[in-house]
Amino acid sequence: MRKFFHTIRARILLCTISTILLISIIITAVSYFIVSYNLRQNMIRTSETRLSFLCAAIDSNINNVKGFIDSCQKSNKISKFTMGKNIPNNFVKRDAVDFVTEIYGANTALSSQIIRLVIIGKSRNDIIQIVEAVNSNTAVSSEAILSLPYFDTLYENTGEISTAVLPDPFFTTKNMPVLPVLNTIEHPYQAGEIGYIFTEISTSVITDPMRSSLSDTDNRLYFRIGEYLYQYIEGQGLIPCGDTFETVEDLSGIALSSNTDIQKIRNLAEQKTYIMVTRPLGTRNLYVTECLDEYTLSRDIFSTFLIVTLITLTAAAFIGILLFYYLSKTVNVPVQQLQVRMKRIADGDFSRDPSTEWEHELGDIGKNINDLSENVLSLMNQRLADEREKKDYEYRMLQSQINPHFLYNTLNSIKWMATIQNATGIAEMTTALSRLLKDISKGTTSLIPVSHEISLIKDYFTIQQYRYGGTITLSFHIEDERLTECNILKFTLQPIVENAIFHGIEPKGSVGTITIHIYQDENTDVHIDVTDDGIGMEPDVAAHLLDHESPAGSSFFKEIGVSNVHKRLQYEFGAPYGLHITSKAGEFTTVSILLPFEAGEVNA
Repeated sequence: MRKFFHTIRARILLCTISTILLISIIITAVSYFIVSYNLRQNMIRTSETRLSFLCAAIDSNINNVKGFIDSCQKSNKISKFTMGKNIPNNFVKRDAVDFVTEIYGANTALSSQIIRLVIIGKSRNDIIQIVEAVNSNTAVSSEAILSLPYFDTLYENTGEISTAVLPDPFFTTKNMPVLPVLNTIEHPYQAGEIGYIFTEISTSVITDPMRSSLSDTDNRLYFRIGEYLYQYIEGQGLIPCGDTFETVEDLSGIALSSNTDIQKIRNLAEQKTYIMVTRPLGTRNLYVTECLDEYTLSRDIFSTFLIVTLITLTAAAFIGILLFYYLSKTVNVPVQQLQVRMKRIADGDFSRDPSTEWEHELGDIGKNINDLSENVLSLMNQRLADEREKKDYEYRMLQSQINPHFLYNTLNSIKWMATIQNATGIAEMTTALSRLLKDISKGTTSLIPVSHEISLIKDYFTIQQYRYGGTITLSFHIEDERLTECNILKFTLQPIVENAIFHGIEPKGSVGTITIHIYQDENTDVHIDVTDDGIGMEPDVAAHLLDHESPAGSSFFKEIGVSNVHKRLQYEFGAPYGLHITSKAGEFTTVSILLPFEAGEVNA
């Protein structure tokens, strides 16, 4: 099993299944959030639309009652009754009663919307009362109404529902909730009140539309009068609500109407989050609210998408099984044959095998393996021939080499013969040449101290001095002897001094001086300036001198020119270091060498 997971087939299979699962999870998650958001928006807007119909139904009921009261307020017969004196059995009261009874009877809905309507005149003690027989078991008088504890509140809010839902004080058999309203009757010709219309509106004007609205939903409905909040419960009517709510988020921006207030609240008693959609009624300070349970909606959506996710995972697993068998048939068998073919090649069988050249990509690999095996066999034969030629070449090279010790011994013999014959110049030149040849035989890539490089350049200059008859001089200016401990590549100064002699001083045709100045800058790097007073060169020629250079024909070291010295220094110490050339035609040329101060053991 462990070996299987290291195969290409297993990796393709795992990558494919993982990609399918990842895409499925991403699509499912994005769909979940999009659908959840859209469903919540639709739920809120559906609630808003439902509330608009509910408010319209409640407003219709209240306006029906208000229309009846308004007819009574504007009736001349009612005005005459309220202005009349206490005359028993007079025709004025009879006309007023007939008027009210006629309007009340013509509107069949009023019998269920109004519990009691009482018309009171200021100048008389008797009243006109409209009430169903089932709703009256206590005598009603003007004094009883005027002495109600909430009469002043009703008077201050004339024509409005301004108190809480109260029990009917004139029906003691059972607790009948009513909405009391007080309207005034104005004098038809003068300013002032001549009577009152006290109305007890049945809570059915609110609860009947709410019952119809809740028939197809499990949400909660609330009715609010100013600061009084009631919850509608089926079969119980309007029940005072003692729950406390905390606003979490204002969602009014998504409302369809500017009159709708939408808030996400937290019920502190239940510790649950709801969305409350509130719309005002046509009467001031009356509001209807629907409470939406967002948790239930989210739970239902999550359950649905969990099922979708399980289906997606099952489908991915099924696809993986099919893909596994397909790869086993189309990939595994050719790969095994290719492995057998590679093992045969490893055992030394380089013959071509046409059975591995199928008509697909793996067949191309088999063909390339066959071509490769034939090329390997050809290269092996070619390599054997090259090795034989190399042995012959090395043998010829060994024959052409000269033993350095033979040269040293020969030069020493010449030196002693010159000393015996008192030819000091020849002895000195032979000694210098011997030391140079000895250093040459050790290679040209090792690091040496600057002090050693100075001794090498002195030996070289000794030979050149005898050649030019003393017309050239070499001087050193070393600011700190400690700087001579810095490492430098062997034979760095020789090509520079040689160029100064051959290309700077010699073309001038007169005596010349070469000065070597060694100093240290503020960055602790070491500078070695080689300056000659020769013919110099133009600045553009000096700028390109380090780009490419062919070694001079008279160079002592045929393969070590100035540009090569520059490259060797950069390879050894890095790009910031190397050579820099400044020159002025007819005056001087200065080659500056920049080295890092690295004192240490010499790389022999």
